This record gives sequence, structure tokens and C-alpha cells, in this order.
Amino acid sequence: MIKLLQWLVRIAGLGALVLGAILWIAPGVIGSFSAALQVHMTLGGIVTLALAILAVWALIDRIRIPAALAGLVWAAATVFVGTLQDWWVAGGSHPGIALIHLVLGIGAIGLAEMLAAALTRAKLIR
Repeated sequence: MIKLLQWLVRIAGLGALVLGAILWIAPGVIGSFSAALQVHMTLGGIVTLALAILAVWALIDRIRIPAALAGLVWAAATVFVGTLQDWWVAGGSHPGIALIHLVLGIGAIGLAEMLAAALTRAKLIR
């Protein structure tokens, strides 16, 4: 199950990053902006859900507790910023918000990888 979550994060994370970059840099390249945005949001949701599952799993197994707590907060922050990004863009701060969202997304992938590795190591030791 850990490997499945890890691969979900890798594949969905890469897809979300690539699609997000296209939407940010060249939105006209994609035929339907709305459909592409929905796919991007779904992929991001998969990443944050997998991160949250790994974080809860680590908390239950008492592995890397500070990182697991950070993973839960990070997943929530990623969803929060991504969801409200369009609303904040209306205020004219798009590049800053988009950059924050990018950093949160990359961090979510990294935290998920770290927690998956820690859970895998703990599983091997037991």
C-alpha cells in the first residue's frame, strides 16, 4: 500500500506540475482551459490525499511524528491555496500566489516521498 501511494504521488504530482506549468505559462496551448484546470485540480487532490494518508499512517505507527504533522498541515495548505487561487488572482497578485502554490505542490510531493520512505524502513525493521 505504501508503494502504491508513493507511485500515485509521483505520477499525479508530475502530471499536476506539468499541467500547472502549461496553464500558468501558456494557457492558450490547451484547448479547454476549464477542463485542463479540472484535471490539474484532480491530480493535485490525489497528491494531497495520498500525503494525508501517509501522514496519518505515520502518526498511527509513531514514525516521524513532526514530519507527519507537517504533512497534514502542508496538504491542507496546498488545497487551501490552490482552491482560493482564482479568488486571490482577482486582486492582482497572481505570480506570487502561483509561486506559493507551486512551492506547496513540490513540498507535498517531497513530504509524501519522505513519509513513504520512513514507513517502508520501519516496516522492514519490524
